[in-house]
Amino acid sequence: MRIVRGIAWLLLFVGAWAQAAQLRPFGKGDMARLLAERQGHAFVLTLWSTDCPHCKTSLRQLAALAKTHPQLDLVVVNTDSADESQTIAAMLAAVGLGGRDIWVFAAAAPERLRFEIDRHWGGELPRTYLFESDHQFAAFSGPVDAGALQQWLVRHAGADRPPHPHP
Repeated sequence: MRIVRGIAWLLLFVGAWAQAAQLRPFGKGDMARLLAERQGHAFVLTLWSTDCPHCKTSLRQLAALAKTHPQLDLVVVNTDSADESQTIAAMLAAVGLGGRDIWVFAAAAPERLRFEIDRHWGGELPRTYLFESDHQFAAFSGPVDAGALQQWLVRHAGADRPPHPHP
């Protein structure tokens, strides 16, 4: 009985932690929903994993960008699973990306989600997309090219809007 109560408390704690970190499940159809919600607006989408050494560099780069451009619509998607909620939340807090639109893969077949995001993406991480307001995009594997990021920012500096509201 103690074990059952302990597991129940642990699940409650993990659920509260994930909720506090605003982790949302990213499943089938969510990419289409993200695009529809941002129709006519530019945004940045980044995908990363907790065990990816280059992802920390990319997350720090995007956190610095978000700090200097607080109105930037930045969507952060972790490709691990909800089982890693504590680690995900801790890593995002460490780089300063709390309070953003944070998602975590929630599908048994992550390949399908990758295909839904970008048919040409082979799963390499980090992966960042700079979406234009018409939802054409430039994709980057590894840290985003600073020059391309600066050009994108110049085009969208006047079009920044508050981060997308969380449901």
